[in-house]
Amino acid sequence: MWSIFAQNLLMDLDENKLEEIIELIKLIVKDDIFLRESLVNAKETPFYSKDELQQTLKEITSSKMKKIFEKKIIEYNSDRKKHLMEKYGKFFLSDRLIRSTLNGSDFLKKKHSVFKKYY
Repeated sequence: MWSIFAQNLLMDLDENKLEEIIELIKLIVKDDIFLRESLVNAKETPFYSKDELQQTLKEITSSKMKKIFEKKIIEYNSDRKKHLMEKYGKFFLSDRLIRSTLNGSDFLKKKHSVFKKYY
C-alpha cells in the first residue's frame, strides 16, 4: 500500500527516502513516551473518505448539493492535509520533540560554569 501511495503522490522522492521518513516517525514515537501518550489520546474527529464523498455524490439528486460535494472532492487533498496537520502536526512539529531527538540525553543535562550560569 505504501509503495502505491509513494508512486502516485511523491514521485520525486525515491522509495528509500520515503522508507527512511517512515522509519524516523516510528523511532520517534517508540522512544518518546510523551508523544506516544499524546497520539494515543488524540481526539478523534470525523473526516469522510474520498470514496464516501463520491458515493454520496452519486446518490444526491439536488444539483445544488451536487455542486457542494463536487467542490469537496476537488478540495479533498487540501482539506485532508489540513485535518491531519491540526490533528498530528502539533506533536511532530514541536520544538521540544526536535530538540530532544537531536540532542538526546545532553538536552536534559545542565552545564554550569564557575559562576553558576548556564551555558
